[in-house]
Amino acid sequence: MVIRTGLARFPSTNYKTSNYCIAYLDILGAKQMICNDKDFDFLNHLNMFMEDAIQETGGGIFPKKEKIFVKIFSDNILLAIELKENDEGKDHKMAVLFNTVANIYNEILRYGYLLRGAIVEGEFFYNDVIVYGKGLVEAVQLEEKVADVPRILVRTKVSEPDSYYYLMQDKDNELFLNIFHLCDTFDDVACKYNLLEMLRKHKSDEKIKTKIMWMINYFNSWFTKYEYRLLNQQKITDEDIAKALE
Repeated sequence: MVIRTGLARFPSTNYKTSNYCIAYLDILGAKQMICNDKDFDFLNHLNMFMEDAIQETGGGIFPKKEKIFVKIFSDNILLAIELKENDEGKDHKMAVLFNTVANIYNEILRYGYLLRGAIVEGEFFYNDVIVYGKGLVEAVQLEEKVADVPRILVRTKVSEPDSYYYLMQDKDNELFLNIFHLCDTFDDVACKYNLLEMLRKHKSDEKIKTKIMWMINYFNSWFTKYEYRLLNQQKITDEDIAKALE
């Protein structure tokens, strides 16, 4: 209990924000699933996803010194990595964050869920109690008001040739993270199956169907892009879509 006196009480801390690259992710449709989760199936799947997310922040194939902060609240995932002034390791840190987010999205997609979010560079602060900063506000607003479809918007400068590898440009000229660049062999087959299953499941909901169709178009634009995939190109055809909507 704080004992108050006649004198005004002032903070004992002098916290300040610093520059970070921040990723804010939201699992689409999760709020409804949480409210209807009578057998706690989604709770346990969500826990599995989040354990995977935390595992990914351990660095994977990247050095563990590149520490990523992770905060998980219900169906939202927040990741952040500090960028020092004139940071010579900025490109590497950005690659670590991009790959981590892409791996999280691919893992969740394997189980039939979609993500939406934003990656920005901006002012940020965290401790054991709070997360705070203009960069975080920007990321949340982009996810809620601009991203719209299941894409991860990227509003931070990415040097060449990394931008070609990590980013794609949408019809509205927004840049988004190419999550499929890290797909393993046959992951495209699983993604194709899951997207068609999602379309079949939500064929009566126009709002959700629009989001899934965006993802299908993105899937096709990537997996039919390169000649070296001609022998095993995965494409979701008009016939596949018509069958799913029957």
